[in-house]
Amino acid sequence: MAKRTLPETPPKARTLEEAQLLIDELWEQLVEKDQQTKQNSKNSSRPPSSDSPAHTPPKGVIKRKKSIRSRGAQKGHKGHRRALLPEQEADAIHQHYCASHCDCGGIVQRHQAPDYRHQIFDLPDIQYRMEEHQLFHGHCEHCGQRHRAMLPDTVSPTQMGAGLLGLCSILSGQYHLSIGKIKSLMKDVFGISFSTGAWSQALWQVTPMLTRTHQSIHHAVCRDPVLHADETRHQRDSEKRWMWLATSQKFAYFMTHYSRGKEAAKRLLKNHQHDTVIVSDQYASYYWLPDTSHQLCWAHILRNLTAIAECSGTTGHVGKRLVLISLAVFRTRHRYEQEHLKPYEYHRRMNKLRRYFENELKQGMSLAMQKYAGRCERLLKDQAMLWTFLQADNIPLTNNDAERRLRGYVLWRKGSYGVRSHRGELFRARILSFVETCKLQKLSVFASLREIISAVIQRKPYPDIFQTEIATPSRWGG
Repeated sequence: MAKRTLPETPPKARTLEEAQLLIDELWEQLVEKDQQTKQNSKNSSRPPSSDSPAHTPPKGVIKRKKSIRSRGAQKGHKGHRRALLPEQEADAIHQHYCASHCDCGGIVQRHQAPDYRHQIFDLPDIQYRMEEHQLFHGHCEHCGQRHRAMLPDTVSPTQMGAGLLGLCSILSGQYHLSIGKIKSLMKDVFGISFSTGAWSQALWQVTPMLTRTHQSIHHAVCRDPVLHADETRHQRDSEKRWMWLATSQKFAYFMTHYSRGKEAAKRLLKNHQHDTVIVSDQYASYYWLPDTSHQLCWAHILRNLTAIAECSGTTGHVGKRLVLISLAVFRTRHRYEQEHLKPYEYHRRMNKLRRYFENELKQGMSLAMQKYAGRCERLLKDQAMLWTFLQADNIPLTNNDAERRLRGYVLWRKGSYGVRSHRGELFRARILSFVETCKLQKLSVFASLREIISAVIQRKPYPDIFQTEIATPSRWGG
């Protein structure tokens, strides 16, 4: 689509009516451009990293009292110090005694137990372990037929074992190191030297080993009563694609798709239970969900309303009232979660806020700025999806859980050039699902990944790391 270009000379109005129409059109464009320049992470969906250091976004349209507390540790607060490990866990104990005689000439009676214990943690000299498998061949003395030995099925056909493959994978998938940095780190720390292509191939070897776990996470996450869904931009070579996420309290499932539309959202949430509640933003891809099973994120709503509140005149007054009501919704929910409100008080206040919010939205539909009038009209149309959280206490107000899970991938994307192939996409989706699910279940990422890789290499039963309770073949490697 060709970009719109302006003529070299300004248009000339023949009558006052034409001049007024021209002024109105130009003024509308000027206001729109002015609103775009004022966009930041507080009043739009832009990430905080896009905020310019020279133009710090305002703290908010609603002034809050400045805290009287100083920065850092507070006087009177309970201190938190590292607890000492038991003596049995020490690799070496060095005992230091005081002098045996006092300056006065008397003998010092030493205590049996130490008065102070000082523990030092350090890393041992790290050295890799190499095993050599020698294959012999021979020939029959009678007929001369040659016989060759074969590697056992339990031996990896590659030059990297389970530990090395697992460490390489989490250095890329969890700590977002490039292949070049992985190569350099392995050389500096372990003294292991492989080519860049070998390290890249190692990641591809791990990808099919995680297929079964990736599928199990997808099935498990769709069975949870509350899901958070979100998506972010994903680059594959020169093609713009999307990284989708569905997460719950115990599982996080990532997938890549060429589209940001409804079909991709349906693929992400396929097989979800009919009574599952999906929490998302206002993007249209999720609007195929029933209103009773769809909760809109109030954090997104608050940012959109803040943009209205920052306007002048009637538009700003309506926006400020909507922001105040939204903040009251958050405050009421927090007080209820802290057990400062009883259930009947909580629902009574929320229903009152709901009526106030609806009335303000109706006034907002008549705003002079069509952009913000349309925003109020859409919120009024989506009223049912704003208050789904009143059905049950486990339905959250915001989609913050999904944004937290996506943050790691966003940082990875910003520090790399994306992926160049389909296999790179598969690795990212599967390793991210594995890493984030381990975090949610407080499992060691490295130990869990090493267990899966070892089981696949040694042809042992495939481990169900996350206890998804889904029937799987006893032997499965990809």
